[in-house]
Amino acid sequence: MKRIRRYLVAGILVWVPLGVTFLVLRFAVNVMDKTLAILPRQYQPEQLLGFHIPGLGVILTAIVLLLTGALAANFIGRRVVGGWESLMHRIPIVRSIYGGANGIAALADGKLGLY
Repeated sequence: MKRIRRYLVAGILVWVPLGVTFLVLRFAVNVMDKTLAILPRQYQPEQLLGFHIPGLGVILTAIVLLLTGALAANFIGRRVVGGWESLMHRIPIVRSIYGGANGIAALADGKLGLY
């Protein structure tokens, strides 16, 4: 019984970060696809190319993630991220949600030594 429980927990620790990552990326791509609609009509990809390209938001999402990562990796970015995390930890309801998401991210990154 102990082995089954250990396997179940290990399975959860593998699938939860993957599921959360998938949901976050899907949300980001959908948001980025919708943000293309704020462009003037003549500059929207459908108007320029004459057809819809599903998932064009993937490219925009990748660019936004790369720029965010570059910002967060430098000295000023680390200070901004640290300030943001400090703010998130001071808001009661947000603190528990943000802390849980950070814990899942740490699991996915292997920082907690569970792998």
